[in-house]
Amino acid sequence: MNTGLLMLWGYWDSIYQRCTRLRYVEKGNNIFRIVLLRYRGEPLITSDQRIINPGDLIVKLHIHNYYYATLCKGIKNDLRLALLLRRHIMLSLPKLAAYLERLERREEIKGIVGTTMLHKGVEPLGFSISDVPMTWFFRYKRWYLRLMLRIIHPEGKRRVQSWKQEMPLKRVYMSKDQLLGRYGSTIQSPTGEGL
Repeated sequence: MNTGLLMLWGYWDSIYQRCTRLRYVEKGNNIFRIVLLRYRGEPLITSDQRIINPGDLIVKLHIHNYYYATLCKGIKNDLRLALLLRRHIMLSLPKLAAYLERLERREEIKGIVGTTMLHKGVEPLGFSISDVPMTWFFRYKRWYLRLMLRIIHPEGKRRVQSWKQEMPLKRVYMSKDQLLGRYGSTIQSPTGEGL
């Protein structure tokens, strides 16, 4: 991506941030931005057998695309791009868990949920994956995410066209208990009491 386009995107991202309810987990040092909201969708069964039902309070995950684009600048290899994203997700999850632990409404939260085309390899990190219904909203989101990939990826249009079949839009999710158990700072004793 050229420097001028990245700079314009940075201005737009700043405006977008002010106009939405998205919150930074840790500005400039975390690949996630989040919003706290009520889940709307089909019931989700997580890998640790928790259920996220419609109406449950969730942390909605958003990849901070502009931040990721700045990290990708100058990288042209697909494998390096994928490894970079995975590394930053792994570094960001403990900070997300710490952020969630500090929220006033943390007891109400059932899990974290995101929608992405970049879902390959997330299951070993604790996420479950499911299809999304192709409503007008998800069709728009798929178009938007493809546009982002076209901008971020060095081979742009050609790469996104080749991803159409192998990179469908998916929902990725994890229960709050699993997030905190895997990435949180609170260690439970065998009796269930914090140490």
